[in-house]
Amino acid sequence: MPDLQVMFQVPVDPELWIVLVYVAAVLIGARVIELLARLHLARAQGRAAEGFTYLEDEDRYHCPGGERLNLHGVERARQIAIYQALPHQCQNCHLKEGCAPHGRGRRIYRSLGTWAETDVGRFHRRISLLMFTAGSLLTTVGIWRWSGSPGTGYLLLGLLLSAGCMAWDLSNRPLPAE
Repeated sequence: MPDLQVMFQVPVDPELWIVLVYVAAVLIGARVIELLARLHLARAQGRAAEGFTYLEDEDRYHCPGGERLNLHGVERARQIAIYQALPHQCQNCHLKEGCAPHGRGRRIYRSLGTWAETDVGRFHRRISLLMFTAGSLLTTVGIWRWSGSPGTGYLLLGLLLSAGCMAWDLSNRPLPAE
C-alpha cells in the first residue's frame, strides 16, 4: 500500500505539476463556462421580452403599446412557447419601428424547460461532461504514471473531483432526449 504521507507531499516532478494545474483548470473551467452560459442565456431571455409583462394567470404577454400577445404555439421538442401579436395589432403602434419592423406581429419566445433542458444548456452540459471526462482520464493516467510518487495523492483527489462532478451532473440534471 502506498504511503499516504508521501502521496500528499509537494510534487517534485515538473510534469506532475503541469498535469495537476491542467486538471484544476479543466475542473474550474467547466463550472465557469456553464455559469457564464447560464447568465448569458438569462440575460438574453430578459432582453428579448424587455418592456413586455408576462401575465401568468392569463398565459399572455402585455406589450408597452397596450396590446396583448397571445399564445401562438408550443414547440415541444425545443420546450418553448411562442407568443405573438397579430400584424394588425402592431400596424399603427408608435413603437412598431423598434419592436416589430418586419411587418409581422411581434413574437416573444418563453422557455418552458429548465436551463439544462434548453439547447444552450444541453450544449454546455455536454461540454462540461467532456471536460470532466478529460480530467478523469488525465488523472487516471497520471496516477498510473507517478504511482506512489510525491503528489500523486493530489491526482487521486482530482480523479475523485472529476468523477464526482460527472456523477453530480448526470444524477441531478439528466440530459433530455433529443
